Amino acid sequence: MNRFDAVVVGGGHNGLVTAAYLGRAGLSVAVVESRPALGGPCGGYEFLPGRRLAFTNSPGSLDPAVVQELALAEHGLRFVRADPTVVQQFDGRCFLGWRDPTLVDRQLDGFAPGEARRYRGLIRSLERLGARLGVRLDEPPPTLDALRERLTDRDERELFAAVFDGSLTELLHAHLRSDQAKALLGMLALNAHLVPPSAPGTAVGLMMRPFALAATAGGPPGQAAERVALRGSTGLPVGSMSAIVDALESSCRRHSVEIRTGTPVARILHDGESALGVVTATGEEITADRVVAAVNPVHLFRDLLDDAAMGASVRSAVTGTEMRGSAFKLVLEVDALPAYAGLDPEVDPDRVRACQFRVGSSLGQIEESVREARAGRPSPRPLMWGLIPTLTSPGLTPGNTHLLSVNAWHAPYRPHDGQWDARRTEEFGRTCIEALSQLMPGLADRIVDHRLMNPVEIESELGLVESNITHGDMLPHSLFGNRPHPALAGYRTPLDGFYVTGAGTWPGGYVTGTPGRNAATAILHDLSDERRRPA
Repeated sequence: MNRFDAVVVGGGHNGLVTAAYLGRAGLSVAVVESRPALGGPCGGYEFLPGRRLAFTNSPGSLDPAVVQELALAEHGLRFVRADPTVVQQFDGRCFLGWRDPTLVDRQLDGFAPGEARRYRGLIRSLERLGARLGVRLDEPPPTLDALRERLTDRDERELFAAVFDGSLTELLHAHLRSDQAKALLGMLALNAHLVPPSAPGTAVGLMMRPFALAATAGGPPGQAAERVALRGSTGLPVGSMSAIVDALESSCRRHSVEIRTGTPVARILHDGESALGVVTATGEEITADRVVAAVNPVHLFRDLLDDAAMGASVRSAVTGTEMRGSAFKLVLEVDALPAYAGLDPEVDPDRVRACQFRVGSSLGQIEESVREARAGRPSPRPLMWGLIPTLTSPGLTPGNTHLLSVNAWHAPYRPHDGQWDARRTEEFGRTCIEALSQLMPGLADRIVDHRLMNPVEIESELGLVESNITHGDMLPHSLFGNRPHPALAGYRTPLDGFYVTGAGTWPGGYVTGTPGRNAATAILHDLSDERRRPA
C-alpha cells in the first residue's frame, strides 16, 4: 500500500501535472499534500461561505501542451476567450487590451504620437532577442553566462545588457515616451515582485513571452503566436482558476494516481546517495524509487532535507534565498456590478468586466509602492490585478450577486511597526477598495460581504512562504541555470532519484504547468535510459 514508483510531495498544479504525466506513462504514483485541498493558490478555497474560487488571477498562461496532452477538456476544463484581455485606467480613461492590434495601437498613439510604432518596435526587438538566445521554456535552461556567449552582434549584446543588467525603468524610458505605455509593460514585468523597476535586471520579466514565442519556431504550420504559453490567450477557465486543478485531479485519478490530502511530509527519506521515499508527520513511511518535490525550495531544504542529502553548501544556499513576498487578497461580494469610469460608451461594459483589470498608473507608482513595502509600510497606492469570475463562471454565488477576486501588492510580510492583525488587515483592505473605486465608482456601497487575507494568512492557509507567489524573485540571477540552484536547475538533483519542480524551478512562477511537465519529461527520460542499460 505504501510502495510506489514515484511519490510527489505537494499537490499544487505543477505537482499534479507531473503526477498525471507519470501516471499516464504507467507508473504507480502517489501525491501527498499537506493541506486538506489540492491546488495551493490555484485550487479552490472557500473565501466566503459557499463561495469557492482560486486565489490566483492569472488567466491565459496555462500551457496548451499540458491541456492537450493530458486531455483536460475530457475532464471538464473549458475556457472563455475574453476580448479585450485587460482593462487599465489612466487619467480617468480606460485602456483596453483588445486582441485586434490596430485597436490597441490607436490607444497607444493617443498617449503620445508615434507611441504604437515605438511600442511595437520594442516588442519586436525583445522577440528577436528571445529567438537569438534560443531559450525554451520546455527544456532545462542554460546558465546566464552561456546566454551572454550566444550573442556576437553588437546591437544584440547592447540590448541583452539593457534587459539583463540594466533596469526596467531605463529600458522603457529609452524606448517609449508616455507614462501610460511604460506602465502597461511595467505591470506585466513586475507585478508580484518586491523589487523596484529602477533595480538592475528588472526588465527580464518582459522576456518570458518572447521565450515562449521562440519555442514554437519550426513548429506545426499555422501555429498562432498567441496560442503558446505565457501569451495571454489560453483564456479564463469556466469555474474560476480552480477548474484547472479540478481537471488535473480528475486526470490523475484516471491514471490511478493515489492522492492523499491532509498529509504533511516531515522529511525526505534517503541514504545519502539515493532518494528512498518520504516520512509523513504521523511517522508513516511511503517508499518510492523516485521522489518529486513540488514545493517551495526554501521549505524543501530547510524543513524536509538534511545536510547529508546534497551537502551543507547547497542546502545553505537554497535556504538563504530571499522570498520578499507581498501578496494580499481581497474577495468582494457585491449586489451589483458598478460601471467602469472612463469607459467608451460604445463598448459593451459586460464584455470589459469579463476580462482582467489592473490598477497601476505609472512606473513612479510602482517604484513608490515597492519602496514603501520594502520599508515595512503597506503601500498607500497598491498595485492590483483582478477578475470578476462570476461573469464567466455563473454559479459561483447563489442569486444575482457577483464576486471580485483581487490580488494586491505591496503588503509587507513583516510590517515595520508590529504584526498583521485584524485592524491592519482591514485598513489595507480599505486602501485597496478606495483605489479600486477610481475604476469602479460606488464599489464600496455595493459590497455585501468580503474576505481579506493578509500576507501571514496567505502563508499559513495556502503554503506560500512569506506570501511570495513565485517562490522567489524572478530576476536574472535567480532564473535560468540558477533556479533554484545550479545543482538543481534541470529538475534533477545530486541525490539519485530525487527531482524538483514547481514555481521555484524554471521557468518560474506562473500558472503554466510547464515546470511540472518538464520534471515529468526528465523523469521519464531517465527511466528510459535505465531500462536500456544492460543488466
